[in-house]
Amino acid sequence: MSASLVPDQIWAAPEGKRRAEGRFTTGSTAGGVSLFQNADQWAVYLEMDFVHDGSPDPWVALGQDGFRRDAIIGELTQFRGAQSFPIGPKLTPIEFNEVYIWCVQHNTSLGRARLTWL
Repeated sequence: MSASLVPDQIWAAPEGKRRAEGRFTTGSTAGGVSLFQNADQWAVYLEMDFVHDGSPDPWVALGQDGFRRDAIIGELTQFRGAQSFPIGPKLTPIEFNEVYIWCVQHNTSLGRARLTWL
């Protein structure tokens, strides 16, 4: 999908302050990722250089020294470019140190980014 066909809000970084950042270094996924906080709302932001080689059933999830099924936050519908995924109020983002692209269908990691808190 070309950038001209994607709504501007998907490409824009979330409002608020960047609290953590990392890079995907494993699997079929590459690029940067950040966690943003705006008051009590948090979001995972896949950076402009994000790319995923494609797979069935990919989802964005958080982890703490490993994947956590209770921390799946959104379905990955675009395999390239910047996009945001809100983190629901039931999760406490500061408890996590990883972001995953996770294949739910095959219960396996498609990419992991270790977060550095700023």
